[in-house]
Amino acid sequence: MKTRIFFILAVCILAGYCMDNTVLAADDLSCNMKTLRNTTVGLLKNKDYKQVITLYDGCIKKYPNNADLYNNRGNAFMALNNYNQALADYRRAISLNPKYATPYNGIATIYIKTGQTEKALDSLNQLLTVDPNNTTGALNRAQIFMLTKDYQAAIKDYNVVLKDKRLSVYYKDRAYAYLAVSKPEQAIEDYENYLKAGHSSAEAYRYLGIAYGILGDNEKMLANLRTAADLYKKENNMEEYNNIMKVFRSN
Repeated sequence: MKTRIFFILAVCILAGYCMDNTVLAADDLSCNMKTLRNTTVGLLKNKDYKQVITLYDGCIKKYPNNADLYNNRGNAFMALNNYNQALADYRRAISLNPKYATPYNGIATIYIKTGQTEKALDSLNQLLTVDPNNTTGALNRAQIFMLTKDYQAAIKDYNVVLKDKRLSVYYKDRAYAYLAVSKPEQAIEDYENYLKAGHSSAEAYRYLGIAYGILGDNEKMLANLRTAADLYKKENNMEEYNNIMKVFRSN
């Protein structure tokens, strides 16, 4: 299985802001989060992160104890690959509001980008200590656990993620983790939930077939492998197509 890490911090960068609901002065519209979002949307579209930083610099001078401002400036610094400044801003945001989830994920993103997995896990562990049901943090940590092959730990975090019905695509990842720890029945349930939710992939059908094969159900194994082979062929992935066809030639 090819596992990819999707850190969701970029959503906040593209939206122009992330919020911890800290209140700014009502009469200062220039630094209001909604105003900043509207002001920066064009800058972000054009990747003018330096100008975004300048705007946040001015607001931070007015409101030096606002966690939102530091977090959002940190996002812009990270977009410029200025990781030291980004880390400083994220840490300042956390010091002002230890329960603010986004900067923990920002720190983890930077450490993943720089190959420091243990430090990334440390940041996510801190986040999930203060907010155990944080979906983004659980997802990020689960995907790190998948890369490090700590499948039992990944399953626990995917349990949190999959409470959100919008994230049904991750049934496939948890299913693979179940297969890796020799739990084919749970894997089958998750692959079928993935498919029932409207998703489809050759990989899902392939491993669903493998799970049925482990349980000795050759009919369902071959049916799912056939679907996987057809999808691989449509994708022009002839290597995987031929690998599956070898199974049919041996049966």
